[in-house]
Amino acid sequence: YQKQTGDRAAWFAAIDHTLHSLWQPILVPILRHLGQTKRSSATLIPTGFYSFLPLHAAWTQDAQGNRRYACDFIEFRYAPNALSLKAASDIAAHIPATQLLAVNEPQPTDSSPLPSSSEEIAQAVAAFPSKGNWKLLQHEAATPTAVSEALPSYSVAHFSCHGSASFQTPLDSGLLMAHDEVLSLRNLLDLKLQGLRLAILSACETGLPGTNLPDEVISLPTGLLQAGAAGVVSSLWSVADLSTMLLISRFYELWRPQDPTIQPLEPPAALRQAQLWLRDSAGPELAPSLHISHPELAARLEQTPDKHPFAHPYYWAAFTYTGV
Repeated sequence: YQKQTGDRAAWFAAIDHTLHSLWQPILVPILRHLGQTKRSSATLIPTGFYSFLPLHAAWTQDAQGNRRYACDFIEFRYAPNALSLKAASDIAAHIPATQLLAVNEPQPTDSSPLPSSSEEIAQAVAAFPSKGNWKLLQHEAATPTAVSEALPSYSVAHFSCHGSASFQTPLDSGLLMAHDEVLSLRNLLDLKLQGLRLAILSACETGLPGTNLPDEVISLPTGLLQAGAAGVVSSLWSVADLSTMLLISRFYELWRPQDPTIQPLEPPAALRQAQLWLRDSAGPELAPSLHISHPELAARLEQTPDKHPFAHPYYWAAFTYTGV
């Protein structure tokens, strides 16, 4: 919508309106039931056009007029069906997240540059500090063939690149590699992965499903579950490069902290906490993450203690966790 109209304000307003309209008919009954069962997490299996929406970001206002989002109350995950959760749970239980395949900004492409991509990938690699525990494919080396050959040997895959969703033929949805070649869902299903603990698809619209099968969603995340992944982080719309880098970096800090005194979180919990952190952080809290890559912006943020530049759900709500 934003690309077609060029109207950022209208896009922000549409997100606000849609997420607010989901609260009463959809999330209130769910949260009421989950509150009665005292559960701290839940997996949603949306069908039809609900699968296009970040249900975890539905919101209402409290008595003081402040927004309360569904994810403030509970940790939400997504799945295409209950059977897929059984397979994903088995993979998660037996496949340790020990080796990383990182794909950084494949080039050349006709798409716009990703200025924060290298910093995001650096954060991912830093979470796997042992020598030999990671492999980096970037720029011209990030071809569909190279990625396909490497992927089965790694338990974590991080893609920082452009992506696209094909609504009518979801098997053609994919990630844009070097020379504008697409690593499609069809290609990924052919790999028959033996066990991928986590795939992070830090790209545009990697979570959007096709529209032809409303009863069971077909998308990159659900396809990766079918191909042998336990969990997938993906996005429902084109996300801002800078805020995505901050969110994903925070995710790694929470999931794989380098400080041994910090208790690591499971991936779904780490994503949720990273989203809340990005949403709620004021300028001075964000500035330390930007001192090296964006020193002028960091300096400005340090002077804005009362502003929360990424509070709008546009910046954080697009990311979803599929699987376990």
